[in-house]
Amino acid sequence: MTKLERLKKIDPQLIIMPCGNGNILISNFLQGRIMSEINGELIHRFEADLAENPDPENFNNLGGNSLWPAPEGGDFAFNYPPQGDWYVQEGINKTQSSIVEQGENFTVIGKEFELLNRKGNRMKVTWRRRVECAAAGNYGVDALQYCTSESMTLAEPVALEDGVISAWSLEQFPGAAGITAFGRCAKGAEQGINTDFYGDPLARMSFKDEWFRFALGGPNRLQIGISSAAAPELIGSFDPSRGIAVIRTTPARNDGRYINFADNDQKNGVFSAADQFSIFNGSEELNFFELETLAPMTLDPQGRVIGSTLDSETLILRGENSKVIKILTEKFQVPAEFLNC
Repeated sequence: MTKLERLKKIDPQLIIMPCGNGNILISNFLQGRIMSEINGELIHRFEADLAENPDPENFNNLGGNSLWPAPEGGDFAFNYPPQGDWYVQEGINKTQSSIVEQGENFTVIGKEFELLNRKGNRMKVTWRRRVECAAAGNYGVDALQYCTSESMTLAEPVALEDGVISAWSLEQFPGAAGITAFGRCAKGAEQGINTDFYGDPLARMSFKDEWFRFALGGPNRLQIGISSAAAPELIGSFDPSRGIAVIRTTPARNDGRYINFADNDQKNGVFSAADQFSIFNGSEELNFFELETLAPMTLDPQGRVIGSTLDSETLILRGENSKVIKILTEKFQVPAEFLNC
């Protein structure tokens, strides 16, 4: 049984939206995760064994595209309680979503839950994901493109000294060694990289004008942020073993405030970084990677936090490597040397 068949068995109510040369898959049963398939092959990472037999006590990292609250670490962390170790709260880890609205080519899902931050403050959150099929255009290879508009809205405004929240889309794909991640920043790539996470990602990076390359794999988990100040335009990946390229975009917003979402103590505070994108290298040990988009906080006229809204777009290309590379270099201007061609 393929992973796609297992997913359909695990979630008989799986929402299937035809899109391009495949389908967008939305699972309310699996906490509102989004996945995609082309010609019967799941493109996203999916841990079918864990989905069939989840750990009732701990976080079940199943893969796909999931919506999280940021920051992960620091004084305002959602992944650390006032006392205790890293965890994932029930609203994200266990609470199922449900359909809010459906149209011809879109679906809106949602749920409500309560979050506790590291300062001990509680927030009631309305969580929404609007998923829409987008026309991918004629690339000459299999293609699928979808847009999301996602939000976390607080029931009551929160003062900045009590809490912050940023909508954070974390999209996982299988593999590590041999996969190249890349990105483009209009104001120069090298100064746009935030390494305030862990390890030394710069040892696996190279730069050319507006572009950066991040060679995935290796023995260590690594992560980078891409600062909104560098005017980042896109991030992406190319997996030659599968003939798959992914491009993710999110528009810059000047109506809110970006934050540092890093999983560390954030010694310089939650406003010490302002990341719009992030890439996580799970290394050869975990054997997956993440392409992430982040939104700024929305503030009311009194300067209080009222939520966060994130718009993102994901394009997936699948075909012969030579054709996929040609699209990346000619359509998106990715430097050819970054793709090992």
